[in-house]
Amino acid sequence: MSSTSDSMSSHTLGIVGVGLIGGSIGMAARRAGWEVSGVDTDGTLERAVELGAIDHPSRLDDVRGAEMVVLAAPVSRITGLLAELAPTDALVTDVGSAKAAIVRAAAAAGIGRFVGGHPMAGSQLGGVANASPDLFRGARYLITPTGDTLPEAYARVTQFVRDDLGAIPTAVDPERHDRLVAALSHLPHLLAVALLEVTSGISPDALSFAGPSFRDLTRVGAANPTLWADILAENADAIHEVLGSFSDAMGRLGGDIDDRPATERHFNEAGASYQTLGGFLIEQTGHNVDIAVPIENRPRVLAQVTTLMGSNDINILDLYMQHSDTRHAALVLTIDAASIDRALRLLRGDGFHAEPLATGQAD
Repeated sequence: MSSTSDSMSSHTLGIVGVGLIGGSIGMAARRAGWEVSGVDTDGTLERAVELGAIDHPSRLDDVRGAEMVVLAAPVSRITGLLAELAPTDALVTDVGSAKAAIVRAAAAAGIGRFVGGHPMAGSQLGGVANASPDLFRGARYLITPTGDTLPEAYARVTQFVRDDLGAIPTAVDPERHDRLVAALSHLPHLLAVALLEVTSGISPDALSFAGPSFRDLTRVGAANPTLWADILAENADAIHEVLGSFSDAMGRLGGDIDDRPATERHFNEAGASYQTLGGFLIEQTGHNVDIAVPIENRPRVLAQVTTLMGSNDINILDLYMQHSDTRHAALVLTIDAASIDRALRLLRGDGFHAEPLATGQAD
């Protein structure tokens, strides 16, 4: 049974920060039967109501009376919001990507029914305009209870994540969480930035020679700079620890470059680890697909494609341009797999020769 059953006393959810994540939570919660209020800037709240992410705007003073409150503001603001929110009897959770400091701040604020959370889902396209009620479906959602977490609070948040958001709740210690995301998310972003800097430094046109694998490896380097500066600073200790381990690993790889058997062993070990990763991710296979749309380099072509999708309620989860020359490119759209037939029909009907993009393609 959904967490929005009759056992909910007031059936109300307050979301502080109605962007991509907060807006997507609001959409999914409203679909599950919650009455959702939002706290953000006036312009964002107006748009959130239009898009169905919330039922009505609110203020922080008012949402503390909701059944549940989700803090979905930038991670650096969450500790301060916890202090402002107290005192409250609401069940409070958050979506911050660094957990240890937030968990400590909740305890210091005296919020007894707090359970930390972190959805492992998102998009390079931020803001409530890109929110989707299906953003979390099939995604892992990390929940960070401590020895002081109330069992009923943990059970309620877990049920909400599983039944109303459609995600896969996974419990992990807050400190371990921070080390895990430092390696799984934060380090890859730094690596993408470093690789783009190194490659761009070879020559002004170096990136024009890049193939799909390089683009895949560095795509996160184009993430929101302000957002990621915030995220990385909040998890600095864990990131420094992981960077040290990474530097040691690169040193070993560099030292073995001339040793073919040793290098082969490194790749064999990495391949075995990657196969294990594939097993973890198999549950998400088929949820999202890529469509390649060949386009000419002309004004408004990007707006033509995105407007066509948006006006027909097809959410673009991600997009990038793959140039073949100065006049032509392939626009690659990532959409929900359930929408692929309709998207292809619409694009082809509008004159685009769109095709599903094969996965695992070599350069």
